[in-house]
Amino acid sequence: MLGLTLFAAALIVLPRIFPKPPLLAHTPSSIAVYDARQHLLRLTLSGDEQYRLLLPLSGVNPALPEAISLYEDRWFRWHPGFNPWSLLRAGFSTATGQRRMGGSTITMQLARHLYHLDTRTIPGKMQQIIRAVQLELFYTKDEILEAYINLAPYGGNVEGVAAASLIYFGKRAEKLSLEEALTLAVIPQNPLHRAPSQPELTGARDRLFSQWCQIHPEATREADLLHLPVQVRSTKNLPFLAPHFVGELLVAHPAQHELVSTLDLRLQRLMERHLHSYIERQKRIGVSNAAALLIDTRDMGIKAAVGSADFFDAAISGQVSALTAKRSPGSTLKPFIYALAIDQGLIHPMTVLKDSSQSFGSYTPENFDGRFIGPLTATEALNRSRNLPAIALASRLDKPNLYDFLQAAGVSHMAPENHYGLALVLGGGEVSMEELVQLYAMLANHGNLRQLRTLEQEKPDAGTRLLSDEAAFMVLDMLRQNQRPDMAIASGALTNLPVHWKTGTSNGFRDAWTVGVFGPYVLAVWAGNFDNTPNPALVGIQMAAPLFFELVNSINSAQPNLHSMLLQTPSNLMRVDVCAASGDLPNADCPQLAQTWFIPGKSPIRVSTLHRKLVIDKATGLIACPPYLPGHTRTEVFEFWTSDMLDIFRQAGLPRRVPPAHMPRCASATDDGGIAPQITSPLRGVTYTLRLSRVEEQSISLQATVDAGASEVYWFAGEQYLGKTPRGKTLTWSPSGPGHYVLRAVDDTGRSDSRETTISIAQ
Repeated sequence: MLGLTLFAAALIVLPRIFPKPPLLAHTPSSIAVYDARQHLLRLTLSGDEQYRLLLPLSGVNPALPEAISLYEDRWFRWHPGFNPWSLLRAGFSTATGQRRMGGSTITMQLARHLYHLDTRTIPGKMQQIIRAVQLELFYTKDEILEAYINLAPYGGNVEGVAAASLIYFGKRAEKLSLEEALTLAVIPQNPLHRAPSQPELTGARDRLFSQWCQIHPEATREADLLHLPVQVRSTKNLPFLAPHFVGELLVAHPAQHELVSTLDLRLQRLMERHLHSYIERQKRIGVSNAAALLIDTRDMGIKAAVGSADFFDAAISGQVSALTAKRSPGSTLKPFIYALAIDQGLIHPMTVLKDSSQSFGSYTPENFDGRFIGPLTATEALNRSRNLPAIALASRLDKPNLYDFLQAAGVSHMAPENHYGLALVLGGGEVSMEELVQLYAMLANHGNLRQLRTLEQEKPDAGTRLLSDEAAFMVLDMLRQNQRPDMAIASGALTNLPVHWKTGTSNGFRDAWTVGVFGPYVLAVWAGNFDNTPNPALVGIQMAAPLFFELVNSINSAQPNLHSMLLQTPSNLMRVDVCAASGDLPNADCPQLAQTWFIPGKSPIRVSTLHRKLVIDKATGLIACPPYLPGHTRTEVFEFWTSDMLDIFRQAGLPRRVPPAHMPRCASATDDGGIAPQITSPLRGVTYTLRLSRVEEQSISLQATVDAGASEVYWFAGEQYLGKTPRGKTLTWSPSGPGHYVLRAVDDTGRSDSRETTISIAQ
C-alpha cells in the first residue's frame, strides 16, 4: 500500500519538477508599442499573422481569469484536466437532440489549440482528454490558465485577452473594468456569434453577471452599467502612430512583447500637424518634405519624431526616415568649432575675427553670399554663419580638432580625416538628425555627451565629457543672440523664451536645417527632398527656421513654464571689459568698451593695439619726430587695421582713416606694437607648376596683408631682392627655374613673414 502511495506521489510530483519548456515558448507574439503616457502607438501582427499579445497572468485584471473560470469551467481548480460530469452531460444533451453543447474544460481547450486536434470525432476527443491530463501532470493550474488566456479566440485573427483588450477597448488588460472583463470572458466560447458587434454578446454577458453577483454581491451596484451598449472597436481602428520612430523601435527590440517608449503623443501630433501644414504651403516652390526631432535634455528621451511630412505619400518617398538618414549638416556644426576654440584658449565670445579672403593650402573657401564683411566678433561670426572665420579657427585647432571631436561624439560612417580637410567645417561630412540633436544636447548638458533614450525602462547615462561646462555655456549664450528671421517674428514666434539656435544649408541647396535649444528641449528641423533634387529655396534661414520657430512657439504655448528653465552660469566664468573694436583687453586709447565672458587661465589675454596714439606734426600732418616742440604737435588716436581689412572697408563704402606716414627726416620707425606682415600669396603647401616652353612669360603673384602703420612691403626670394609694393598691392614674380624658394615680405617698420614655395617645370 505504501509503495502504491509513493508511486502515485512520484507520478504527480516528478513531471512538475522535470525540465520542460514553458507552454507558450514557441508561440509568436505581437508587439505593443506605447508612448510614455501609456497610449498605444502600434500593435503588430505576430509571426503567424495573429493579433496575439503574450502577457503573464499577473498582467490581467484578476476579475477576468476568475470570470473565465466561472463561465467556462467552474471546477477548473479541482479536476485532473477533464470533467467527467460535464462530458456526460454534454454527450447526453447532444445525443438526445436537446441542444449541442460542449463539455471541454479550460485545459482541454488549451490542449486542442496547442496540439491542433480535431475534436469533432470520438478518437479526437479521447486524444484531447489524454493531452489535457498530460498538461495537468506537467504544469500548474496558473500556468495552464495563463496559456489559455493568451490563446483564447476572440474573433477573426484576434487571440488572447491582452490583444482583445487593446483592440476592443483601447486599454491594457490590467485596466479593464468589471463590465469589460465579463465581456471578454464570454466571447471565446462562441467567438463567431459573440463578436463585439453581435447582439448575442450582451445576453451571454448578462447571464455571467448574474452568476458573478452570487459570488460577489457587492457587484450589483454596477448593474446599471451593463444596460449600456457595449462600446468596442475593431482591428480597423488600431492606431498606426509615429511610424518612423516606432519602426526603429521594432527593429531594435524584436524580441520584446511590450515597448513603453519615451515619446509624448501630444507633442508628436503637434509636430506632425505643423509639418504637414508647412509643407503644403511650400509645395508651390518645389519643397515637398520635412522632418523634425524633439528630445528632452534632462533624460535624453525622444519626445517627438517625425521622419517625413507624410509616411503614406509614395511620391515623396514618405516611408524613408530623415531621422537616421545621413545628410550634409551645412553650418550646423560651426558652434562646436567655436566651443573647441574656447576650450583651447583661442577665443572668447567678443574676440574679433577676420572675415576676408584667405587661402588654406590649396583650399580657398568663400562665404555663402560671396562677400566679405571684415572684422567681426566671434559671436557675430557664428550667428551670421560666416565661413572664413570658422575655417580659420578650425585650422588653428589642436587636438581635438573638429574631426576628432565628431569621432569622439560617435558620429558614424566617417571617412578618413584627409577626405574632408577643412571642408568638414561647412558640412562636407554627413550626420544624421539623431546625431545632430545629441551634439546640441551636449551643450545643454554642460559639455557631457549623453546617449539618446527611446524606452522608458532605459536609465539615462551620466555621459562623457567632450567640452568644458564653460565652453558649452558660452556657445549657447552666443547662439541666444542670433536674431530670429522676419518670418518667425511675423508668425508670432517672438516670445520671452530664450532660444539658442543655428541654421545650416548644404552645398548645392539640397538640405535646409535649423537646430536649437529651448527650455529643456533640443529641436532639429530639416527641409528638403529625399531624391536630392537641388532647390535654391532650400536655405536654412529661409526654409527651416520659420518651421522651427512655429514648433517652438506651439510647444511653448502648450507648456508655458519653459521660459523659467534658464541656463546656469558656471562658477568659473567671469565678465570682463574688452575693447569693443578689437575684442582684446582695452588699452588707454580704446574709445568704447564691451563686456564678454572670460575663463580665467584659459581665455586669451592680450592688450589691444588697434587704437594707437600718435604725435602729429601740425604743419605737415605727418608723424612727428622726437623731440617734440611745444605748440608744433598734437596727439590723435588712429585705428591700425591691416591692409586687407582696409580694402574691405573701402569696398563697402566705409573707408577708414589711414594713419599718416613718418616725416622724412625721422629715423626708421621703431616697432609700435603693430602686426607683422602675413603672406597670402603664394599659397602655403602648394607646388606651382610652370610650362617649360613659357617659363619666362609666367609669373606668380606676391601679396601680403600688413599693419596700417606700414606703408610699403619689400619682397625677397632667399637673399635676392625682388621689389617693393605699396601697402595692399601685388608684386609679380617670375621664378628663374624650378626649386624650393624661401619668400620673405618685410614692411618698412622691419616686421616680416616668410613662406617656403616649390616651383616645378612641366614638359
